Amino acid sequence: MKRLLFAAFLIAALATACSQGKQHGASPASDSDSAVAEQQQKQLPDSLTFAFMGDIMPGTTFPESPEGAYVPKDGGKELFADCREVFKASDVVAGNLEGVLIEGGTPKFCKDPKLCFTFRIPPFMAQVFKDEGFDYMNLANNHANDFGVEGTESSHSVLEKAGIASAGIRGVAPTAVIEKNGVKIGFTGFSTGVTTLSALDLEELKRTVTELRKHCDILVVALHAGGEGAAYTHVPRKEEVFHGWPRGDVWKFARTAIDCGADIVWGHGPHLVRGMEVYKDRLVMYSLGNFCTPYRMGIAGLTGQAPLVQVTVRPDGTFLGGKIHSMTQQKGIGPRLDPGHAAARQIKKLSLEDFPESPLKISDTGELTK
Repeated sequence: MKRLLFAAFLIAALATACSQGKQHGASPASDSDSAVAEQQQKQLPDSLTFAFMGDIMPGTTFPESPEGAYVPKDGGKELFADCREVFKASDVVAGNLEGVLIEGGTPKFCKDPKLCFTFRIPPFMAQVFKDEGFDYMNLANNHANDFGVEGTESSHSVLEKAGIASAGIRGVAPTAVIEKNGVKIGFTGFSTGVTTLSALDLEELKRTVTELRKHCDILVVALHAGGEGAAYTHVPRKEEVFHGWPRGDVWKFARTAIDCGADIVWGHGPHLVRGMEVYKDRLVMYSLGNFCTPYRMGIAGLTGQAPLVQVTVRPDGTFLGGKIHSMTQQKGIGPRLDPGHAAARQIKKLSLEDFPESPLKISDTGELTK
């Protein structure tokens, strides 16, 4: 009897918090389960292509300027002109909203304005995003709370009215599910912000991914974390701290997310690009840097590199390939194609240095293969 009790205890101890999710590399399903999955697979497309990018802060009305110098004069209609072909060729377009969509509101208190920026994006930009083809906006970042709870609720509401899904805010919209070509795609986002799902809490990550996994075919986890600036180009595989603030262990976070059932980890936050890797046939992009930040943010040198990354996966989330479309930013104009492929070459370099064991291959012109 004691042996039976010990065996039962041992089995329970080996179970993980991700046991209810789709664990990559887990034991194969039964024949009947495989038959059902195969039948479902026949009804789905062979692949799905995503377009991912980093931080988007197209203009801000805070601090106020009599000339409106921080908002595009054409209403932002040409900010994404060089992106349109890629957007149209993709099934799902997703960006990180680095700011708040709101009129008025009370801004957060900043002790040191040199280190603390506040972004109030005009709500009309949501329709610009929709017209350009955006399907999803991540809200989990360190600017989600720029105008308090009122701001986060406004961002979600404005995007929802425009027909764009959003997620990453605890109590408002922690997750979202959209459907494209019969494939259900789950999104969630994590950051080190006070109102977001926490990138510092791996138990919250496990719970969120495990539950969301039940409702989607492909699961994307956005991650806004890591140190900021030129000193933080590498993934250190340990906890990062920036100006005294914990910014997470992005490598451990990504591995945990995929172990629990995520198919794509999509990173941003350091304001410049970082490397990529393939883990368990799933793609991890540790940072896509800035993408459309033509005002109030540095866009010189590495911070001006603006990759637009297409990622193609099977309906079960398995990585097939992709393309890094290198762009650079211009003040007041937005991302424009870079014939020199600087972003792709930088991501290739960092990937080789930080993840030499990864099967991912990146060409100088940005093709992603394995």
